[in-house]
Amino acid sequence: MHSILVPIDGSEQARHALKHVIKSITEGLQAEIHVLNVQPIVLPLGELPLIDADLIEKAQQEQAKKLLKSACALLEKADLKYIQHAEIGPVASTIVDYAKTHACDSIVMGSRGMGAFGNLVLGSIANQVVHLTDLPVTLVK
Repeated sequence: MHSILVPIDGSEQARHALKHVIKSITEGLQAEIHVLNVQPIVLPLGELPLIDADLIEKAQQEQAKKLLKSACALLEKADLKYIQHAEIGPVASTIVDYAKTHACDSIVMGSRGMGAFGNLVLGSIANQVVHLTDLPVTLVK
């Protein structure tokens, strides 16, 4: 069975990517779906002794739960089974590491559609994932 990783970040493009996968499966593709939310590492700027790392991590876990809940609702509505997971780390490399560790065959993710100039200046998670993995990556707008 094919295994597809769909990173979820709360964007409309990520939602479109998930809908693309759902459509493919309802049209006959046999696949296991993994939905993953990666919260970026938050580092304090300067020396701020009032920042509680545990409080930040708890907030990130809550945010991940919220974003995954929305994605999982789409999968449940389509009556599809899935595996959900949340991590904290460098976003692109965490996506690639998850795909490798969980033997995913492909990654389907949203593209923010920043355009060539925006990607050149800022880069994009999707662009980084494409360059970090050997897996097929489908970008959905």
